[in-house]
Amino acid sequence: MSVVKNKPNLVLLIVIMPFMLACLYLERMIQVPEPKMETNADTVLEVLNAKGAVALQSLASETYTEEQYAKPGDLKFTANVTNEKPVLFSYGWCAKDQTILQQNFGHIKVVLYFNDAKLGTDVVHDFSYTSTDGQVCAEFGVLMSEWPAGEYRLKAVATFDEKINDGFSDYDPGDYIYNYDVSVNK
Repeated sequence: MSVVKNKPNLVLLIVIMPFMLACLYLERMIQVPEPKMETNADTVLEVLNAKGAVALQSLASETYTEEQYAKPGDLKFTANVTNEKPVLFSYGWCAKDQTILQQNFGHIKVVLYFNDAKLGTDVVHDFSYTSTDGQVCAEFGVLMSEWPAGEYRLKAVATFDEKINDGFSDYDPGDYIYNYDVSVNK
C-alpha cells in the first residue's frame, strides 16, 4: 500500500536522478583554464634571480600599513595581470637571523590556494634569501605564466599556532589571510 502512495515520488526520483548524476559528472569534467604553473624549482629560481618575474602583490591596487600586516585577519587585493612577465604568487616571512627564522617556521603553516583548490608541492616551491636590510627570509611561492583571459581567486594563508617574535616584534597567533581577485584581459 505504501508503494502506491509514493508512486509519484518514485517516478519523479527515477526521472530526476540520472539528470542530477549527469550534472555532477559534467561539473567535474569542465575544467576552468589555469595559467601555467612552473613545476621545476630550478627554473623558478633562475627566473627570480634574473628578475624575470613580477610579484602578484606588486600588481595590486591596494596598499596596507605594517600594522595591518602584523595582525591576524583578512587583507584583500585586486590585481590585473598581463602576460608580459611571469607572476610570483607567494607568502614570505623574514626574521633577524637564521635561528629565529627556523624557530618561527616551527609555528607557521603556509597554504596557497588557486580558485579555492589547495596548491601542492609540485608547484609551490620554497626558497630562502637575505633581504637588502640583512634579514633572513623564507618564501613559499608558485610561478605562473600564460594566463588565459578570465577572473581568478588566489589566497595565501599563514597560520601562526602561537605568538612568535621575528627578532623585532611580536605577532599574535591566528590566520593571516591574503585574498587576491585577479583579472586577466587579453
